[in-house]
Order: sequence, then structure tokens, then C-alpha cells
Amino acid sequence: MAKFVFPKIWFFFFLLAIAHSSAQTQKLDSLKVLLETADDTTQVNVLRWMGKYSRSIDKQKALEYGLQSLDKSKEIGFIKGEIMALYDLGLTHGMTGSYAESLGYLRQCQELSSQENNHRYMKMVYNALGIVYKEIGNYTTSKEYYLKSIRLVDSLNLPYSISSSYSNLGILYDLMGEQDKAVESYKKALEVYKGQDREDLENNVLHNLAIIDKGNKNYESALSKYLKVVEFNLERNDKVVLAGAYLNIANCYIELKKWDQAESSLEKAMELAQQLSLRQLKPTIYLSKADLMLRQKHYKEALDFSRKNLALLDESGFQSKKEGHEMAYEIHEASGNLSQAVYHLNKTMAYKDSLLNETKVKEIQNLQIQHDIYLKDKEIKENELQLALLNTEMSSNNRRFVYLLIITILLLLSAVLFYFLYSDKKKSNEVFREKNELISKQNQTIEKINAELEKRMLRAQMNPHFIFNSLNSIQHLIINSTDKTDSLKYLTKFSKLLRSVLESSVNLNLLLREEIELLKIYLELESLRFDNAFSFNIVVDENLDVEEHEIPLLLVQPYVENAIVHGLMPKEGSKELTITFNNLEEYIECIVEDNGVGIYSGKTESEKSKGPSRGMSITARRIDALKRVTHEQLVTVKNYTDKDKTGTKVTILIPKKDFVQIDQVHIKKVV
Repeated sequence: MAKFVFPKIWFFFFLLAIAHSSAQTQKLDSLKVLLETADDTTQVNVLRWMGKYSRSIDKQKALEYGLQSLDKSKEIGFIKGEIMALYDLGLTHGMTGSYAESLGYLRQCQELSSQENNHRYMKMVYNALGIVYKEIGNYTTSKEYYLKSIRLVDSLNLPYSISSSYSNLGILYDLMGEQDKAVESYKKALEVYKGQDREDLENNVLHNLAIIDKGNKNYESALSKYLKVVEFNLERNDKVVLAGAYLNIANCYIELKKWDQAESSLEKAMELAQQLSLRQLKPTIYLSKADLMLRQKHYKEALDFSRKNLALLDESGFQSKKEGHEMAYEIHEASGNLSQAVYHLNKTMAYKDSLLNETKVKEIQNLQIQHDIYLKDKEIKENELQLALLNTEMSSNNRRFVYLLIITILLLLSAVLFYFLYSDKKKSNEVFREKNELISKQNQTIEKINAELEKRMLRAQMNPHFIFNSLNSIQHLIINSTDKTDSLKYLTKFSKLLRSVLESSVNLNLLLREEIELLKIYLELESLRFDNAFSFNIVVDENLDVEEHEIPLLLVQPYVENAIVHGLMPKEGSKELTITFNNLEEYIECIVEDNGVGIYSGKTESEKSKGPSRGMSITARRIDALKRVTHEQLVTVKNYTDKDKTGTKVTILIPKKDFVQIDQVHIKKVV
């Protein structure tokens, strides 16, 4: 199974940000006091620093301070202040995932820095652009900007450090799978570093090199580097880094089959994780402990650690949950507990699918961002090209004419703009009212759509459950029946039923007539399966138009199955099942009634303790989804316990309108 690799630098930044949030609040309070008495230039810088300190607390406030710094710089003609404000706004948007906005501000900063020959900020903005393009998955463009930053400093022999550019280039090469180039870039970062605290950089580079070695399965080399990282951080007493390093050391020892050293390192990692309340790290340590015990064939201990791992995964992502269930699957398979192994294998595949869907969504979002950026770049380049052609073709006299024409047009546009602004101001209250109403309607629409999506999901789970039960019935009939003619009849009817289910699966609902036909085929199959041990009858109200109304696919079937298996089959003597569809004003009333022993009486103690079956559980959730639309009690169950009459009566109220109208809902975008 895939092994956990402790994150590089970002996880530690996250922890440090939480630890320093109170200190940042204190700094903000001090800066607010200073802002009241500072001169214009100082106000620009104070607002900029207030934006920086607000990033981890309130993104919107950080952007407001950045924009105030930018406006103040323009107001007083402070060009350097404009450059710094644009750069900080770009970083703030980038750190919070607003990559298109980040690129917009960074490019403005790049253009203004180039005009002012501000090489320091040109180098910084190239590096920042490289990071943003890396985050949206455009590795080629990211690499170009990192190299631009390096070439700028080298070509002009500027007194600025490019170590960070080489470090970022190393991370990029690692993501691109070019580990040799990544190692070369890390070494270059150390070579060109000119600042203080060189040991910190060496430690970070060593940590990243260890991760590369571990990913390439060079466990001895990775282990030697991790041990040096531990030695360095023991001197610094950096317990956060130590916790992750001990975990990675343990995983290396596991791969090298050095069990005692691995167990010792895991104990150290767990001790630090508990001291620092590192909730994200604890389940991963338990996972490695389970792996260690499994490899030594200590299945009981492995299972214990696996359970502790799974118990802490509620707030974790799909990847961690997949790895946790995958480990549990391997332990149960090795220990011969096949039923539990199958359960955890199914969980593993489910989380694998969820992880794949999550990755696809992120890829689509990144592609959309790149497309938006491409369109903006294209528009800018087209405008620049048109302007260049216009300037080339115009003579001096034509230029004067064009300038005059442009001024005239601008004046006209200004007049038109002022007119529209004046008109819009009068209409603003009405517009706001309409928008509020529209937003309210859209919220209601979204709630309906959420209910619809939940029903689609539950229906998608219902079909496999239904088919699986039918296949079990076929298996039972073939094994236990001496007359293979019944098996062939059963298979023929099942194929017809399966075809109907699959043909209907593209739709959320189907006509009532089609649902009744499916129920009839299903009852014939069950009758064959149980040697015609029961009789059934389907009654349809003559006032009920089966061609007009639609109901959710396979909504009634689980109740019929429950009546047969738990109500009729345990009974001796005559077994009768009646399904009635009645026409009510707002509902279709479906009654499933049997003369069996009663649903709860027909269940064994073990079945009762397990709760409802999967099919009934899914159906109950589908009914709950309908209840959120109708706000009515839709299912009632009555057990007959009299001496003269036994059995169960289940009444299902199916709304005629609400659940189909959801398909017709559309969202209108608010402008």
C-alpha cells in the first residue's frame, strides 16, 4: 500500500500561523494606533503591514488594507508604494487560492517595476508568478518565471539572493518527477545563498532531499538524512519538525526490516504528537504501527492499531481514509477474516473513487483558471498589437486628429457615464430589493436541488443493492433446486427485470405503470425462488392514471422484499401478499400488506441487533429526502397482533408533484 510521506514546509507554516495568531492581533492593534499619527508615506507602509498581519486572520480585511495602501500610494504619487501594494495584494490572493486575481495584481506589479527599473521587485514578482503557476498546475510557465528571476540577477550582477528561486525550482522539478534536476537545484540554492542562518536552509534542503530518496526507495540514504534533520532540530528544540522526522525515520526502518528501531521511532513521534496535540499526525502514526505489526505477523496488535487509526479519520481527507481501510483490508486478509477484508476492500475502493473525483474537480478548476488567464493574456496582447499598428501607420497630422477624436469620445463617454450613474442611483434601491428577492429564490432552489441530488445518489446505491440480492436468489435456486427448468425460468425473468432496471436507471423517476410491471416481475421471481410458497395480488385504483404519474425507481420493492422474507416465509400455512395503489388528492397511496408473522417477529435476534438491511436503509433515506420537500410523515408501519389476524401493513405516501418538479428548476445568475 502507499506509504505516508510527511509534508514538506507548508504543514509547519500552518501550525506556526495558528501559534502566532494572537501575536499578530497585538501587532495589528499597535499599527492601528500608529496609523492615526503617521505621515503619508508611513501610512502606506503601515497599511501594507496591516494587510500582511491580517492574512491568516481575515482575508477580506487583508485585501481592504492592501487596497487602501494602493490608493494612498496613487494619491500621493508614491510609485514604490504602488509596487509594494500590488505585490502584497497578489500574494494575499495567491495564498487564499484566488489565482486569477493574484496573477492580475502580480502582472501589474511586474509592469510597474519594469518601468521604474525596480530590479528587486522584478525578481520577487518573477518568483511569485512561478509559485502561482505551479499551484494551478502549469509547470512549464512556472519554470520559465523561476529561471527569469535567476537570469535577471545573474545578467545584471544584482546584489540579491536567488537561493529561494533555486529552492522553488527544486520543489517544481520534484513535482515533475525530475528528481536529478531537483537535487541539482537544491544544491545550487545552498551554493548561492548569501544570507545568515545558513544552517536553517541546509536543514530544509536536507529534509527535501530525504523525501526524494524515500520516494525513490533509497531508504538507507533517506534514513541518514532524516537522522541529521533530527540532530539539527533537537538543538533547536523544534518539536513539530521532530515529530514528522521521527515518523519518516520509522517508515524507513520498517522498509529495512529493522523492527526495534522502527518501534522506538514511532513511540518518539507519538509522544511529541500528544504533547503538541497534532491531531493530523496521530492517525498516521497508528497506521505505521499497524504496518509494523502486520509485517511481523502480529495480527492482533496490527488490528488494534488499525482500529485506532480508523477512529481518528473523521476529519481527514479521502487519501488518509483510503490508506486506513487499505491497511485494515491487508490485516484481515492476512489473518483469514475474509468478511471483514471484503468490507474494508469495498471502503478502500469507495474512497479511491472519491479521491479520483476530487482530483478531477481540482484539475477542471485549474484548467478553467488557466483558460481565463489565457483569455486575459490574449486580450492584452491583441490590444498592445493594435495600438502598435495604429501608432506605426499614423502620421503626425493624423495623430493630432486621433488624439482630438479620442478626447472628444472620452468627453462624450464621460457625459454618458455621468448620466447613467445618475440614473442608476435613482434605481439602486429597487435593484437591491429585486436582487435580494432573487437571492432568496435561488437559496430555495439550491435547497431543492440538494434534495434532488441526494435522491439521485441514494437511487444510484439502490440499483446495485437490488441486482446483488437478485443474483443471490439465482445462486440459491441453482444450488438448491434439483429441477434446472426452474433455474432457467428464473434466469429468463431476471434478465427481463435487469433489462428494465438498467433501461430506467438513466432517469430518476419512472411511470407508475413501469414500476408496477417491475414489481410484478420481481414477485414472480421471488415466487419461483420460494417454490410458489406464497400468493400475491397487485390492485390498482381505477381512478389512478398509471400513465400520468411518475414515482422514484424501486421505491416500493424493498418493502415488498421485507414482507416476503421476514413476514411470509417464516409463517406456516397460507401466505398471501397484497399490494394496493390508491389515488389520493396529493399522493399516490401504496399499501404493502401480508398475513405473515409480522416483520419484527420474523427476524432473528442477530438480525434485530444489526438494524435495518442496506436496501431498507437506503430507501428510508430516500423517503427522508422526499419528506424534506413535503414536510409530511410518508411511511407508516402497522403490525397485526390479534389472534384472528396476523401480518404487517406498510403504507407509503408518494407525492404526485413535488419530487418531479425539482427536475424543472433552473438557477438564474445574479448580475
